[in-house]
Amino acid sequence: MRKNPYEAGGFAFPNGEMRDKALREQEGIRYIKENTQMDDPEMVLRVYCQLIDQKLFETPVGYHFLCNMQEQLMSVPYFMTENIPPIPVAGPKRAPKPAERQSAAADTKEKVQVKKKVVTERKYKNVDFKMRFRTSFAFNVILLLIVVGMFIITATSDNINIVNYENALIEKYEKWELKLEEKEERLKEREEAVRGLEE
Repeated sequence: MRKNPYEAGGFAFPNGEMRDKALREQEGIRYIKENTQMDDPEMVLRVYCQLIDQKLFETPVGYHFLCNMQEQLMSVPYFMTENIPPIPVAGPKRAPKPAERQSAAADTKEKVQVKKKVVTERKYKNVDFKMRFRTSFAFNVILLLIVVGMFIITATSDNINIVNYENALIEKYEKWELKLEEKEERLKEREEAVRGLEE
């Protein structure tokens, strides 16, 4: 099988111009990978949105890279997939009419504002997530301290409860036993006094 002279990035192109574009995109992708923390979803989202807004990629090499980024973003649980913009595919170029230029410019401004809003909302969501975690953790610590305090109060309290119930019963029976012994001694003394009188 003959090798295509216009090959770049695993794709065979119909002419040298397309191949050269693909090589430039491949170089840009290498630069992005070297200078971006690709394991940070926030950073990947920012770069992804910028690449789509600027429409830097026009060849399958660039589209393949964008697809990989899109799949990585969709696998992140706290990103809503409907907020990840789709990859626009460039069609055949034609000269736009003046009316189309004005409406396209207005649409572009709206899209940029919406996309910026989506990105900032995601940032706030992540901040809220961290704050919620910290708040939840603080509440859990406070609740734990309250529960420990309640156990301490219960253990040191004089009222009868589950913790000191056994001790309270033992003390109560000891007091009864002492009273009974005292009564028995008094009865013995009376009996002895009565016997002494009878004799």
